[in-house]
Amino acid sequence: MLSSLYTSINMEPLITSYALRPVNLVEIAMFAVCLLGVIITWPNPRFRGLGVFLITQATLMLFNFSEETGLFGQNHLVTPAFTLLTGPVFYFFVRHLVFDKHRWRKIDFLHLLPACVALPFTADTAVVIAAGSGSLICYGIYCYRILLDYSQQAMQSSSAADDMSLNWIRSGMILFALLGLTDLVRLNLQSVLSYEILNTWYLLHHVLVLILFGALIVFTVKQPLLFNGFGQNEPVTNSSIEQDLFRQIDKEVKEHEWHLIPRISVGDVADKLGLGIKDVSGAINVGSERNFCDYINALRIDEVKRRLELSRYQDQTLLGVALDCGFNSKTSFNSAFKKLEGCTPSQYRKTRQETA
Repeated sequence: MLSSLYTSINMEPLITSYALRPVNLVEIAMFAVCLLGVIITWPNPRFRGLGVFLITQATLMLFNFSEETGLFGQNHLVTPAFTLLTGPVFYFFVRHLVFDKHRWRKIDFLHLLPACVALPFTADTAVVIAAGSGSLICYGIYCYRILLDYSQQAMQSSSAADDMSLNWIRSGMILFALLGLTDLVRLNLQSVLSYEILNTWYLLHHVLVLILFGALIVFTVKQPLLFNGFGQNEPVTNSSIEQDLFRQIDKEVKEHEWHLIPRISVGDVADKLGLGIKDVSGAINVGSERNFCDYINALRIDEVKRRLELSRYQDQTLLGVALDCGFNSKTSFNSAFKKLEGCTPSQYRKTRQETA
């Protein structure tokens, strides 16, 4: 009805219809999810790296949609250049998440230079995508190393390291890498496979990417704690002084039951003893041959096991005992217990009851 009205008064229609495929609908959904993610995460300064990443991906979806539907009527391919943007902006996300005091710098824009240089040459799609794949591999390896270092330092510094874990990002990186690899296979099989198979493959790829982006936003928002002070710890060396210092620290921790304090950190112990953080951390690493998190959790588990032997705790749940002993959640308790004892808390309690 509207189109006939426009025709009757000799005006151009305001709305032009586009033949949308299912994959285009997924692109619209991904664009919306990315923008929603930016709105949700931007208020937290440490999540703004994710915001930049999501803005980049939303822009990519917009150009993807345009190039497939002719929305902007563009004559020049843009999307291949985005393969050289994904690595740097994901690195910004990881860097600003793990470094609590990191700030944006003008030099950061140099990471975007390859994408700008490649923009005029996107007609040679295969070369640009190959360069982008190399960039993704390099940035991915570097981000993976940062996350590993972050995890190790968190374990050395806080008993709540499990709550600070960013293992979900590493898992997400592996899944993104696998999707990227399968998409490269699809691109190289275009001359072999039928249009129906390629189109279905392309659609499935977009759906999985959409799910991953949604999960990335959810896990970021639900991240309960983030480790502060990453990059400030220095490696320690074995020495008799550190062994002696550990014995003193261990005595004080057990005597005052500091290990029962939820989320106690190496900084808290250092403050109570009037010592430097690096001195305490180094002494515990050398003396106990464990990082701070495992050392504290081992003491907590010993206390849990001691209480399970006492009649007054028989009616208390395992989780209740664990929380009283300093653990923050059932997940962190089960993980620590199985890591140090080789079985779950339930299995341990059942075995003890059967042998009693």
